[in-house]
Amino acid sequence: MRQMYVTMIFIALLVSGCGEAGSSGASASDAGATGVGGSRTRFTIVGNKLYTLNDRTINAFDIEDPTLPMPEISQPVPFDAETLHAYKNYLYVGAETGVYIYDQSLDQVAKFTHLRSCDPVVVQDDLAYVTLNSGNGCHLDSGENSLQVLDVKDPLKPVLIKTKNMFSPSGLGIDGKNLFVCDGAGGLKLFDVNVTENNETNKTAVALTFNRASSRADIDCYDVIAHKGLLVVSNRKDVREFDYTHLPMVDLGVIQ
Repeated sequence: MRQMYVTMIFIALLVSGCGEAGSSGASASDAGATGVGGSRTRFTIVGNKLYTLNDRTINAFDIEDPTLPMPEISQPVPFDAETLHAYKNYLYVGAETGVYIYDQSLDQVAKFTHLRSCDPVVVQDDLAYVTLNSGNGCHLDSGENSLQVLDVKDPLKPVLIKTKNMFSPSGLGIDGKNLFVCDGAGGLKLFDVNVTENNETNKTAVALTFNRASSRADIDCYDVIAHKGLLVVSNRKDVREFDYTHLPMVDLGVIQ
């Protein structure tokens, strides 16, 4: 029952975001997904389309009539596909070997390759934030533990622009300049994001400053949802809420 209850919370949060343009939580975007979900989710809503990911396929459903979802397209995906995120006109699939990018017709348009690791991904302002985790569930510690930032202004040519070593990262969420990362025994971490553009070289630089005062080393979380000042944090035992409208953030307690 606990697992069903937690699942229902995340589904409710996803659906409740429908129709809110311009949000920048874990599964929403500036002009893409209309829902808000965690970075480890395997489904997302874009307009009147529901996209789902399973072990072998990515699927599109027409949900103009939400009581009667109609299957439209189904395409094979690599065996290591794990998570699904929508941004603008593209779908970002986090996989153990990299990030796959699909258009809304479910054609693969690009892939960014990295060492084999577990790999959630979220996107905001043409930047994709990816965590790589080398845990036992990711092929016997064969990967690395890091946070990577990709420039996806051209989604057909993703470019790595930043790598930051982490302890054991998992889910993450981005909202404006606030980047939240679940870092295993390292706790829930908050980074201040500063993006600069070099007009001469047309390159983007990203600085990530660790906000120690607003991080929580005592929280070993699994995933987060960051949306308009409210942070929903999921761990193995419960789901908690935090208010980060003003920092340091305020613990609002366990969702009952």
